[in-house]
Amino acid sequence: MTRADTIGELARPDRDALIRLGRRSRELITDLQADSGAYPACPQFSAYRGYAWLRDGSFTAEGMSRVGAAESADRFHDWVGGVLTDRADRVAAVLAAARDDDPEPALLLPTRFTLDGRDGSDPWWDFQTDGYGLWLWAVTRHARRHGRDLDRWLAGIGVCVDYLCAVGERACYDWWEEHVEHRHTSTLGAVFAGLVAASGIPELGERRRAAAADTAGRIRAVLLADAVSPAGHLTKWIGTDAVDGSLPACVVPFGL
Repeated sequence: MTRADTIGELARPDRDALIRLGRRSRELITDLQADSGAYPACPQFSAYRGYAWLRDGSFTAEGMSRVGAAESADRFHDWVGGVLTDRADRVAAVLAAARDDDPEPALLLPTRFTLDGRDGSDPWWDFQTDGYGLWLWAVTRHARRHGRDLDRWLAGIGVCVDYLCAVGERACYDWWEEHVEHRHTSTLGAVFAGLVAASGIPELGERRRAAAADTAGRIRAVLLADAVSPAGHLTKWIGTDAVDGSLPACVVPFGL
């Protein structure tokens, strides 16, 4: 056996082990899912215990949807839809403030919520918009994959679209809760993907669909103009040549 053969042998995945891992992962996610439908960030680590993120949860829901655990994903999307519709008045205030000025930080929606859908009382790096875009992307993919009627989540989708059209293009914390002063490529990519998905929902109404499409178009144009280095790769944020581990998501699955 040559050295190349040995490397190839080591690199070949153990299919049975991967299947076992996938099944165990599905069981663990199912067992830990909260009664509310939220996917807890971590049941043990103190800073995450009792909280759910839209970003992490949307990726988890997409995984569960793909492996056929549709009811689990339904419950998560029900939870997010309720979280958002409960804050419809707050988002309306954000929209009104954003027309003339920056909204007050207290109006902006949190990055994470308690498992029963409340704002957390612990301080956190709260202004992150990627999770809201990710949820729009995930809920529309799930509905299409399993033939779900999006009317079930339409109220929450509408609130989410309004929020992202108001603040989704602004500088905010990145996926790692750093550098709030920058406009991050992976964050904008997530917002882009979510708004593109929402713009294709007829029931959302002409005004919201147009606003979603317009905002997504501006984001894509800005990123391709200002977030691509001279070497041809996407950059961590607008105005740097640095890269970041979250950038591949802009290609797959966001399709930027």
